[in-house]
Amino acid sequence: MAPVDDPDCVPDVQRAVLAEIERAAGGAVSPGKLSRSEFYRAASAGFGVVQVGDSRGYGCFLIRKGVI
Repeated sequence: MAPVDDPDCVPDVQRAVLAEIERAAGGAVSPGKLSRSEFYRAASAGFGVVQVGDSRGYGCFLIRKGVI
């Protein structure tokens, strides 16, 4: 989810998660950004939810698997 007040900003929590995804993927990935309303709409169609104890703002992610 893109920050409401600065959509181009990449919060620390998002940078950290992106670094882990790139490490696991073995290279760079191109994440997309959604506005708050777009994120909620996409999340409502999600299959599973993973809740973690990190309470930093903008730590919301949608991760899509290519082939199921």
